Amino acid sequence: MTLLELITKVKDETLSREDLEKYRDQLSNLFSSMQLEMATLEKGEARFMAEPRMSGDSVAQRKVAWKGLPSGQRLIELKRYALATKEMINSLKSRIYDKIY
Repeated sequence: MTLLELITKVKDETLSREDLEKYRDQLSNLFSSMQLEMATLEKGEARFMAEPRMSGDSVAQRKVAWKGLPSGQRLIELKRYALATKEMINSLKSRIYDKIY
């Protein structure tokens, strides 16, 4: 299931506690996967910034160049997806708590 599919399903206000827990677990697993991919991309960014051919460029110029690459674009997306996913997980936790008490 994709992130967008999960977000759509989580918005349903009539979900049972079991469904909420299942979606929380799926979002938690997805969040972990995103964090691991972000780490890999950030390592690539560090290697890119340290390349000798970039030594004449300023740090700002190198950052702009990195963000223009497909890996840099993916990192930008993942950071926003991770923030949204974290908020969804917190929302699910609150909804589960409300179902319990």
